[in-house]
Amino acid sequence: MSGEDSSAADYSATVIDISTRRIGGAPPPGPPLNPPGGGGTFDGMEARVARLEADVGHIQKDVSEIKEGIKTLGKDVSDLKVNYATIAERMTHLPTKSYIGFWITGGLTVAVAALTLMSRLGWLIAATAKP
Repeated sequence: MSGEDSSAADYSATVIDISTRRIGGAPPPGPPLNPPGGGGTFDGMEARVARLEADVGHIQKDVSEIKEGIKTLGKDVSDLKVNYATIAERMTHLPTKSYIGFWITGGLTVAVAALTLMSRLGWLIAATAKP
């Protein structure tokens, strides 16, 4: 039984009475609010609420502009997709490096063979100047 008494004593020592404590250690600014039922509030509340309402109006306007921008952005992205597909399709018809290399190598081979044949037949003999 003494174990239960000590735990109860420990519990009661750790319990904090929140009715006497204030968060932050300082009282709230201004006089307390009137009780509910139409008694009004302390001075300045209406002005602060009006400012908050105006700020919310600006936020709503900004959100509508953002929505418009997102719609435009969606259209631009779809245009980019179409342009990318068009370029990708056109690139499939371009010659590859190996194709170009094959034809350059083939052309050079034919030119060297023609020059060799012409020199063997005597068609590429340097002409001597006549005195």
